[in-house]
Amino acid sequence: MTMGERIKQLRSAKGFTQEMLAEKMNVSRSAIAKWEADGSIPDVDNLIRLSFVFNISVDELVGNSATTEHSKRAETTNYEVHDFGSQLHDIELSGWNDGVSGVYIIAEDQNFLYYYQSSDKSCGVYGVIGKKHITSVSPVKGKKPTILCIKKVSREYFCDKPVKIELAKRDGLIKGFFDFRDDAYRNVVICSFGDDTLHLKFGGTLNLADITKIEELIDL
Repeated sequence: MTMGERIKQLRSAKGFTQEMLAEKMNVSRSAIAKWEADGSIPDVDNLIRLSFVFNISVDELVGNSATTEHSKRAETTNYEVHDFGSQLHDIELSGWNDGVSGVYIIAEDQNFLYYYQSSDKSCGVYGVIGKKHITSVSPVKGKKPTILCIKKVSREYFCDKPVKIELAKRDGLIKGFFDFRDDAYRNVVICSFGDDTLHLKFGGTLNLADITKIEELIDL
């Protein structure tokens, strides 16, 4: 199946016309028609947007998803590392939830989009965004990205260290225990991730579907 056939198949499965998909993608209907006819291939930014519109990973969109039962079972923990051309992106979330600005998108899995945000005051931070809460992913215009050495991270990177967790259905941040630092937010420590939940140190379980953001806490 070609990329164009894949886009048409996914669009039809969602019940979208070309005009409806074009509106969601903020492109012209003729651009959609050209993609579906294999007259051109969506650029990286549009591939990201298409993956969110169709609620699949970029890897699935381009036809590289695994087909074995074992791979499907491991889908929640295995992630895809992507090269987005060192492009900086702004990610907006639904409702009152805070997104992130000027981040490098470095990987994704079924639930999360992984990012790195550089900082002038520290070595930068790694975090994840809940994909189901994303409303838009836009390239940052007029800001030249810096060539960085970014680590390969997975869910396990956020275990056994101070992190902040933001939830979609709760006002504010999840607050943890034994945090003696004078900062705006208390921290939590993640023990482990399950298929649909994560487990906090000192007790507590959160549904992955409710999480909008996890970000490591860095001492300045």
